[in-house]
Amino acid sequence: MALKFTRFSRGTKLLMLSLLFVLLLTEARAQDVFSVGPALHFNFGDKKPKVSWGVEAALWWYQDQFPISANIGFDRRKGSTVLYSQAQTGIGIAGISAGPYLEFRKENSPVLGVQTDYWINYFAGLNYRVRYGGGEKQRALGFYIKAPITVGSESENGDDDDWDWDWD
Repeated sequence: MALKFTRFSRGTKLLMLSLLFVLLLTEARAQDVFSVGPALHFNFGDKKPKVSWGVEAALWWYQDQFPISANIGFDRRKGSTVLYSQAQTGIGIAGISAGPYLEFRKENSPVLGVQTDYWINYFAGLNYRVRYGGGEKQRALGFYIKAPITVGSESENGDDDDWDWDWD
């Protein structure tokens, strides 16, 4: 297995700093939810562009008023299957994530690398993915849909109402 780290480009650094700035100055936050759904990506960077499909699940929560998340997923294309997990943060409409991936290739040995994602969405959206590993840099543009499932009780989510069913 090969792992090669590549420095981020100036544009990538600027994008990450911009998203962090927006995160710190806005009240639009991600919700406490679990989400899962399919994704379709157009991968380029190899000799021939390939289409891939996959499924991703994510869990969002707050840590001291800061939205954080963890995801897990897989991506399948001709001759390759990728398993990944990422730490992520974002506001309702934009975010970033990064984490390790393991790619199983049909002809070669497995590749361990680092994957980053940048997205615009709410529960359906677009993302730009970059994978660094095996001495190469793979890029993909994708579309996904995720079904949200609220985590916790109504009172934990701030949806208090005036009904009290316990009359004691």
